[in-house]
Amino acid sequence: MAHRRTPPAAANLETIRIVLIEPRALVGLGIRGVLDGEPDMEVVAEVRSADDALAVVEDRAPDVFVIDVELQEPSASAATRRLTHESPGAGIVVLGREDDDASILEAIEIGATGHVRASAEPAELVAVIRRVADGEDPLKDEVIGRPDLIDRIMSGFRDSFRRADEPPTAPLTPRELDVLRRVAAGMRNREVGELLDVSEQTVKNHLSSILHKLGVPNRTHAVTFAVRQGWLSLDDVAIDDASPAETVEPPPTVARTGEA
Repeated sequence: MAHRRTPPAAANLETIRIVLIEPRALVGLGIRGVLDGEPDMEVVAEVRSADDALAVVEDRAPDVFVIDVELQEPSASAATRRLTHESPGAGIVVLGREDDDASILEAIEIGATGHVRASAEPAELVAVIRRVADGEDPLKDEVIGRPDLIDRIMSGFRDSFRRADEPPTAPLTPRELDVLRRVAAGMRNREVGELLDVSEQTVKNHLSSILHKLGVPNRTHAVTFAVRQGWLSLDDVAIDDASPAETVEPPPTVARTGEA
């Protein structure tokens, strides 16, 4: 987390580096204008999705992610969790919707420490960002005074606990699961293509999509992840350490199942 910062009225300001994740360009333009107008803030990147933010997080080294809760993408929650993994020192501020309770719950689910309702004044957003950059947890303060909201949170945790024994739904399509099952069995891309009557490049495209959705670097990790989630069984997995590697692009350097 960023070090505690000098108050805005001081002469020497330590800049809060912000990555803005806003799917609506016009809304993003307005928010960026507010934040860039502050002497101790800089929007180092404005992107349209959490996945896009993953591509810039290493170079931009943000202190705070500002994320619109209205992100309309199935992978938004998973990608946000990956953001916290890639940049563990950065705080998250969620821009809510008019239904404050619902957006607060969503903010808690993705590990945010700040939340600003849709109807908030710009000064409130600025103040919350400063608190989060200082290592504070204004979202916790917002929840503490709401016993009704705490009850909803507890009910959600209990429901999650009851569903813990159920395998999570795979984000992969039936064809992607079929490809991954063949890969787990030790088949090469060409062999998978011949079996499924598709080109080798199509198989590579499926594998790239699988790695992207699961957030893993190679096919070995994809198979391991799928087995742990219950999407594949151990009977699907071949133990074959002597097989040569195959690559999948993008991303680069993808090892074949069974390799280290």
